[in-house]
Amino acid sequence: SDEAHVLRPLLRRRERHGDCALHGETAEKKYGVQGILDYAAEAKEDAAQKSVPVPQDEASVVGAPQSSRTYDYKGEALCDANAAIFEDAVRAVQNATPNGFAAIKLSGLGNPALLERLSMCLVEMAWLFKRLSDGASVRDVPYYCIDRSFKLDFAAFSDGWRRLFAVKDDAELREIFDNLDRDRDGFITFQEWSGNIRLSDLNSMVNACLDRGPVCEAALDDEEIGLYWNLINRVRGILNVAQQLGVRVMIDAEWTDIQPAIDHIVIFLQRIYNRGERPIVFNTYQTYLKGMVGTVQRDLESARREGWHFGAKVVRGAYMVSEREKARLRGVQSPICDSYEDTEANFHAAIDAILSDDATHGNSKSVTELLVASHSRTSIEYTVRRMEELQKNREHVHFGQLLGMADNLTFTLGANGYKAYKYVPYGPIDEVVPYLIRRTQENSTLLGSASVREEEALSERNYGDGFGPYEAIGHALGSGAGHILGQDQ
Repeated sequence: SDEAHVLRPLLRRRERHGDCALHGETAEKKYGVQGILDYAAEAKEDAAQKSVPVPQDEASVVGAPQSSRTYDYKGEALCDANAAIFEDAVRAVQNATPNGFAAIKLSGLGNPALLERLSMCLVEMAWLFKRLSDGASVRDVPYYCIDRSFKLDFAAFSDGWRRLFAVKDDAELREIFDNLDRDRDGFITFQEWSGNIRLSDLNSMVNACLDRGPVCEAALDDEEIGLYWNLINRVRGILNVAQQLGVRVMIDAEWTDIQPAIDHIVIFLQRIYNRGERPIVFNTYQTYLKGMVGTVQRDLESARREGWHFGAKVVRGAYMVSEREKARLRGVQSPICDSYEDTEANFHAAIDAILSDDATHGNSKSVTELLVASHSRTSIEYTVRRMEELQKNREHVHFGQLLGMADNLTFTLGANGYKAYKYVPYGPIDEVVPYLIRRTQENSTLLGSASVREEEALSERNYGDGFGPYEAIGHALGSGAGHILGQDQ
């Protein structure tokens, strides 16, 4: 691209075999900062839209690092090749930063159109659960705002089921209910409902529908189910390597048309891989989405109840502009919070829910780990303060910023004993550079803020006075450094 051509001489600090990684290893080691590896190759917007009619060029990240690639789908062979690249990334993490992370994106391991179809199934199942309770068919809220807090006893379940499906006899209905009521308490919760209905079950349910509606249209056919299991097997291959090497893997969040499928798959994988000493699989929660805190709380509860470790990356979000535009074109309520302040409140509430989980449920065998992915000084300070108030183990909380952004926060945290990471995109330089330019554009909400002006001043001082790049880190936050880092300096 033109941008890569212009900037190539400035950024080619190190290049091996056509791949590039930006500078900073010495400073990172000095200040206790580790790495999150992400293969940085973006699909072209026009090519992606030929195969999947969902906007791919998303804008306006609000202060959080996202995964590098938005993949277009070119076939199963390409997905297999992507899986091999991700496996190599996991091995590279183990070699370079044993306590680091790798990041993967599920739309690179299966057809995004398939993920969208699966998401349709899951959305319909959520609405179906609500209809079984109250019979209402009005859809007046975004997916993550659907009320899932109620429980169904057998009488309510039976009445709702008979309204929608053909039933052979009472014994069949009782068998369905008992299979869903896993804890045998006489009630079905949404977690039991969503966790115990398989894709093959949905097909048999469709055959019993009294009226053909959205649930019928959402059911996957046999070919799609086969492609789904191909995707699952690719992810499991990556995670098997990660488990063997002790590397944690973050599953990145994507746009809302496919995100329900990603959430569903990640929970399935966490039940398998997060039962050792610590979580291997981390889900990503986009808190610019209305209702996301409820999702965090439900997943925490599932982890406690089922005995696996909860791992989460909390971000603000990456698809704000396109999500609002899609909602406008579809004539539905936007899933995005109405203001930056609402998003920040959501962000902090999600962090609170996760940090307080161990403190509230001290006897639980499950462990919670959190990666706070933010360039916002306010959110970093908030998290550190809550860690101190809740006496949270620092080993279980991580902080991440993109390489080259918010260095004053990352290196101050690392120097003071917090788990600090740089999100490192790597790959062919012609693809890395456009990615970095996009990340700068997407973080435009924060440009001009006090924290950005502070970082600019720090950079001018460091390089203008001939200091090393992080010599004056302690001055970056002024009196605030002692505040966010307690008295550990």
